[in-house]
Amino acid sequence: MRKKLVPQEKSVCNIVAVYRERGNYLQRLEQFEKAISAYNEALRWNSSDVRSLLGRSLARAKATYYDGALEDVARAAELEPDNLTALQIKAQTEYEKCAFERSLILAHRGQQIRILPPRFAECARCAEETVRECSGASATKVMKAAISMSDEIQIKRDRIGDDIFEPEIVVREGRMQKQPTLQVQELSRLEKQKSENISRLMASKYLEQMAHDKHFLISLCKDERLISANKQGSKILHELANKARCDIEKRQAVLRERRPLYAARAAEAAARARLSRARKERLGHAQKQHAVDARRLIQAAKAIFEEHDVARCLEAAEFAMEQISRKPANLLPEKEKYLLELYDLVAHVFLDQKRVKEKMSEVDREKRAFVLLGISVSREPSHDSVLRSRPMAPPRDVTRRLRALERSLSLHARPSERCYVLHELSRIYVDTKQAQKARFFALKCQSEARTADQRIWLINTTFLLARCHLLQNNRPEARAALIEGAALARSFGFQDVATFFETCVNVSTEGEVGSTEALLEKREQEMIRLMQDDDLRSAAKHLFKRMSVIPASRRFSVLPGTHSEVNTATSSGARRASIAPKTQQPARVMRKSRYPLGFQEFDI
Repeated sequence: MRKKLVPQEKSVCNIVAVYRERGNYLQRLEQFEKAISAYNEALRWNSSDVRSLLGRSLARAKATYYDGALEDVARAAELEPDNLTALQIKAQTEYEKCAFERSLILAHRGQQIRILPPRFAECARCAEETVRECSGASATKVMKAAISMSDEIQIKRDRIGDDIFEPEIVVREGRMQKQPTLQVQELSRLEKQKSENISRLMASKYLEQMAHDKHFLISLCKDERLISANKQGSKILHELANKARCDIEKRQAVLRERRPLYAARAAEAAARARLSRARKERLGHAQKQHAVDARRLIQAAKAIFEEHDVARCLEAAEFAMEQISRKPANLLPEKEKYLLELYDLVAHVFLDQKRVKEKMSEVDREKRAFVLLGISVSREPSHDSVLRSRPMAPPRDVTRRLRALERSLSLHARPSERCYVLHELSRIYVDTKQAQKARFFALKCQSEARTADQRIWLINTTFLLARCHLLQNNRPEARAALIEGAALARSFGFQDVATFFETCVNVSTEGEVGSTEALLEKREQEMIRLMQDDDLRSAAKHLFKRMSVIPASRRFSVLPGTHSEVNTATSSGARRASIAPKTQQPARVMRKSRYPLGFQEFDI
C-alpha cells in the first residue's frame, strides 16, 4: 500500500521577526537579560539579521555588556556598511563605555552624513561636554593631544610587541646557533625598563594606594616559592593570586577608560597651577609680613636713637641685623636695603657719642672724653647714657662673635657693610685688650672708608685708632690721630664733633690706661711660676687669694697692690725696691675755678 506524503507545516509568520519583536518589547520593559535571550533565539534562526544584531547590541549596552555590544555593532556594520543606525549605536556605546574621545569622533562623522534626527548631534554634545569637564580645556586641544598621544602609544606598543628583542638566529655549518647582538640586548633592557616605569606610573595614577598591591601580586605570581610540596594548596594559591591580579588590572582598565591619560595629565597640570598660585600667594603674604617686621625693628632702633640712649640703640640695631640677616632673599627681597639702613644708623650712633652741646661744661666734656678713650677716672661716672655705654663690655661669647664677623667680612662687598664689620672687629679687639689686632682692623677700615668716601665711618675709625694707640701707651700717635679726626670733622661740617676731638686732644696726655688688678694678677702668676715646690706654690696661691679680698688701701706695704706714701717718704733710700708693681693712679678731674687767683668775695 502506498504511503501518503504529509506536507510540512509552514509557520504563519516569520519566527525571526517574532523573537526580534519579543526582544524589542522586553527591552522597552527594561528586562534586558530576557531581551538578550530573545535576540539570541532570533539570531539562532538567522545569524545575518541586522535588525536583531542592532537590537541585541542596544540591549547589551544597556546591560553594561559593552564588549559584546561593540561586537554586534561591528558585525552589523560588516553586513551593511551604510547603516547609520549601527554607527549611532556604536558612538553611544563608546560614550557609555567612557571612551569619550572615540565617541566624539564617531558622532561628528555621523553628523556630517545625517543631521536629522539629531541623535548624532546629541551624542557629540554630551561627549564634548564630558571631555571638557575631564580635561578643563577646549575639545579641539584635547582631541589634538589625544591623537598625538595615541600615535605615540601605538608606536611604542608595536615596538614592544615585535620580536626585535629576540636574538638573531644564524645558520652555520648545518647548525642552528643563536648569536645575540650586544646592542639589541641593551635596547631590550632599556625598553623593558621604560615600559615597566610607564606601567608603574599608570598604576600609581589610577590605582593610587592599590598600585603597591598590584606590583606585589605580579611579583607573587612569578615567584617560584609559591609552588610547594602541597600541590593542591599551591595550585589554589596560584589561582587566587592570578584572580586578584586580574581584578586589579581590570579595575585599572575601567578607571583608565573613565578618565583617559590626557585628562589625568590635564587635571595634574591644573592642580599644579593651583598649587603654584597658592604658593605664590603664600610667598607674597610672607614677604609682606617679613617686610613689616623689618621695618618695625628699624623704627624701634630709630626711636631709641632719637632718645640718645646709645647702649639700647646699639643693642636694638644689632638684634635687627641678626633677625634680618636670617631671612632668605626670596622671603625678604629688600634685605640689603634694610641692612644698609641699619649700618648707616649704627654709624650715626657712634658719631652721636662724640657730639657735645654748647651748654655742656668743660668738666662734663672731659669726663666723656676720659670714658670714650678708655682712661679711668677718679670717681664714678654720671648716669649719662654715653658714659654708661662706653667703654662697652665685650660680648658674652667673643670668639663666636669674632668668627661670625670675620666670615661676613669675606662675604660682604659693599663699602658700608665692610666698614661696619671692620669697625666692629677693631672695637671688640680694643675691648678685649688686643691692641695689635685692633689697630690692624682700624687702619684697614680707615683706608676702606677713605676709598668709598664713607665720611662718618672715617671719623669713627679715626677715633677708634686713637684709642688703640692709647691702649699701647703711644700718646704722640694718639694725639696725632685725634688732631686728624678734628680736622676731618671740621672739613665735613661736624663742628660739635670737632670740638669734642679737641677736648680729647687736651686730655690724651693725662691718666693711665690699663687695669691695676690685671697687672697685679699677672705679677702674682709670674711669682707663682718661679716657685719650684708644689706645696709652696699652692700656699702662695692661697695667700694671694686671701690678699685679693683685702682692699688695696688697707694692705701692708709688703703686700702687692699697695703704695704707702708715708713709708716711701721717710725711708725710701734705706729700703730695697719692692718686687710688687706700683698701682697706677687714675686721672683726677679737677673742677676749674670760676674766679681768678686772689679774688675774694666779702659778705657785707
